Amino acid sequence: MNNRGTTRYVFASSHTSQGFYTFIPELVNGLGKVYILKGAPGSGKSTFIRLLGEVMSQQGYDVEFWVSALDPVTPDGVYIAHFNAAVINGSLPQPIDPKYPGVREIIINLGEYWDQAVIEQRQRQIIEQIDQADKFDSQLCIILKEASRVKEEIRIANASHLNMEKIEQLIKKISLDIMENRPGEKHYFAGVITADGLVDYINELSADCKKRYIFKGPSGSGKSTVICELAREAKKKGYFLEYYHCGLEVEYLVMVVIRNLQLALIEAGHVEVALIPGDIVVDMTLYLDSYDSDQVAVQSSEAYRRFEALLLQAQQELENSHLANREIKKIYASAMDFERLDSKRQEIAEEILNRV
Repeated sequence: MNNRGTTRYVFASSHTSQGFYTFIPELVNGLGKVYILKGAPGSGKSTFIRLLGEVMSQQGYDVEFWVSALDPVTPDGVYIAHFNAAVINGSLPQPIDPKYPGVREIIINLGEYWDQAVIEQRQRQIIEQIDQADKFDSQLCIILKEASRVKEEIRIANASHLNMEKIEQLIKKISLDIMENRPGEKHYFAGVITADGLVDYINELSADCKKRYIFKGPSGSGKSTVICELAREAKKKGYFLEYYHCGLEVEYLVMVVIRNLQLALIEAGHVEVALIPGDIVVDMTLYLDSYDSDQVAVQSSEAYRRFEALLLQAQQELENSHLANREIKKIYASAMDFERLDSKRQEIAEEILNRV
């Protein structure tokens, strides 16, 4: 193959109000081959994944990178659809272990490629930095839980005005765009809070859609409700759906994409969506009864301020955790034999390319 394959980036993990959450186990479930990298920060997992994905793309195969929830330039996995295979970081805060060891999943222990003597010499620093990172992560969970509670406050203030009869009519109207097809689904995060702030790929992931319904309105105005109901209708009609969840509250949907219809449903309450030809903007305040936006804004202003402040605190904790992890990475990287690990990566790439 001569032409370079397409590359896309999605978030498969997030730091949510429920703690760290990842869809990677679901995404790899049923794949023909999954290589699970186990090792400490700095042992070369993300470089292994990135370079292997790059090789596959250069060979003309489409690749999908699953981006880290902490550092948006670091991959936690790569999926190569043509070979029904993936290479993933198995040492996430929610560890990933094989279901069928040695059959479908192969564990690659990166600890075999480091100098244990170097690690032992730096053990005090390693323990200190890991404990620091754990402390920041614990604080992050508390902050995000409170942010979710404040967001629910805002949501309730607006939801009391919802006209469910109008909402149902809207759902029926849009569902006419959805016809019968083949079922299936994948779950990702639309965007996440990272050490660099809020990051999302909504515009990039929906750019190929010829029609995008963009739901605008305040929290609690029914945006996610409409998207959930339309997704349910599409699923009943047999469509393959890509679900993109809220990075803070995994139970809420931000976007659903139906690729074979080239159609997207997007909740644009807290994300910037660049409008393109074919977009249909739905103003959800039209489905609120006796709604005074100025009055609600005054009532909710303090909650909004607290919510924004909590997100900034969460970003700071992630930045602190990222810095602690960077120090851990430096220590382990100094002990690694990357030349041997690179040979292993090339071996795995050959194995994947030779899969029938």
